[in-house]
Amino acid sequence: MNASEDWNQLELTPEDNSNLNLKDGINETLSIRTHPTLAEYYSNMNAFLTLAIFVGTLLTILNISIYSTTVSRMRRHLNKPLRTPSIGMVSLYPIISLAALVTILIPYSWFMCHTVMHVMFMVGGPIFRILLFRYVGSEQNYAKENAGEAVQINTPPCCCCCLCLPMIVPTKAKLCISRYMVWQMPFWQGSIMLVMNILYYRDRQLYHQVMLFFIPFIVASIVMGVWSLQVTVRMITKLRGDYQLRKKMFCLQLVVMLCKLQYLILYDQLDSIQMGGEYPINHTVYKQTVINILILVEMVLVSMMAQSAYRVPIQVQIDEIQKDHQVTRI
Repeated sequence: MNASEDWNQLELTPEDNSNLNLKDGINETLSIRTHPTLAEYYSNMNAFLTLAIFVGTLLTILNISIYSTTVSRMRRHLNKPLRTPSIGMVSLYPIISLAALVTILIPYSWFMCHTVMHVMFMVGGPIFRILLFRYVGSEQNYAKENAGEAVQINTPPCCCCCLCLPMIVPTKAKLCISRYMVWQMPFWQGSIMLVMNILYYRDRQLYHQVMLFFIPFIVASIVMGVWSLQVTVRMITKLRGDYQLRKKMFCLQLVVMLCKLQYLILYDQLDSIQMGGEYPINHTVYKQTVINILILVEMVLVSMMAQSAYRVPIQVQIDEIQKDHQVTRI
């Protein structure tokens, strides 16, 4: 056997070349989208990531400072029935900031931290509904104060499909249905997110195959919960119009808008921009860092908005003035 025969045997067929090109493309895609291990991440740290960690830490500290100031004011100005749910509502934003910072510090934990952000809305919905009825004492007290006045239910996000529905008079049964529409979120979506986390970290291929089937259930659950909360806000606003309830509701909605909707949009849109280099500090690491820095900035702004929204009511001061008047009369 001569040299030319050896070369002919080693020469690749067109099918072999296409297979090699396909494997190279798959390997390149995996290198771009694969998360590095913690050791690889910090061994190849560059200036961009160092600056991102520094800025993210400062933004988180700022958010916690705003939160501490807000809680301190609530403890002075609110009685216990309103204090606990109010503090629970403003606690959402520093927790989201911590989750975003952890994603920058540990890129592989991004899906778990993204779940924490999502859970904040699921938990915040029932807490906010409790707070709304604490403003009027209870659901029974609301029914007495409302005196059978009808309420419109064509509110966002179902304002278009509910135009044909008549106004309803809040009753005990209808308030119970509204309560179930909000409380289904933590149980229903919590179960789905738990399954998705298990699939993501155990079987990535199966996760990508079934992920799209879960989305309609998550969207339907969110729409149902937000709709019920919007109707409840409209109901309580008629009695407590000076409590900035719509502003508080908007602060809660920003959680799902910024941490869920914006996250999903940017996660796909940033793929059109080439960032990062080869593994381990690749495009995915840069993309997640940019998204989470943006969320950290936005959470600082939302915390400031929530601080402004929860300035009212100043319940303790009102109660003290009423007590002073009673003592003066005596």
